[in-house]
Amino acid sequence: MKPEKLDLPFYENLARLFYAMATVDNHVRTVEKRKIKEIIETEWDDTSSSLDSNQVMYSQLKVLFEEAFDKEEAFQLFKAYFLAHRETFTKDLKRKIMHGVNQIANAFGGTSKSESVLVSRLYFLMWGTPKT
Repeated sequence: MKPEKLDLPFYENLARLFYAMATVDNHVRTVEKRKIKEIIETEWDDTSSSLDSNQVMYSQLKVLFEEAFDKEEAFQLFKAYFLAHRETFTKDLKRKIMHGVNQIANAFGGTSKSESVLVSRLYFLMWGTPKT
């Protein structure tokens, strides 16, 4: 899937979301970091833009990990960006984000309870509550 034309704040906030997923269970494993790197390189490398999306995300992640940034605050920052820029998030883009988050959640022996909760929160943020 070809990346959409996205800006620097988008990639910074996507990195925050990936960080929140990797740290939600308070144990960041090497396999989760490798999975994030793989996702960035294979799914978010926007070579059609002058913006180096990979470098933006790696720089943001480096700061977050070095500062042991609060995982909930990282998610809330992504949420605020999402709510302020809803029109940017097409169905395909939301699916792509959910796919990446699920890959991170499943990177180490399946999805933990805290990872499942965060995946659900993200799903309801992006898609709303299910209709009954």
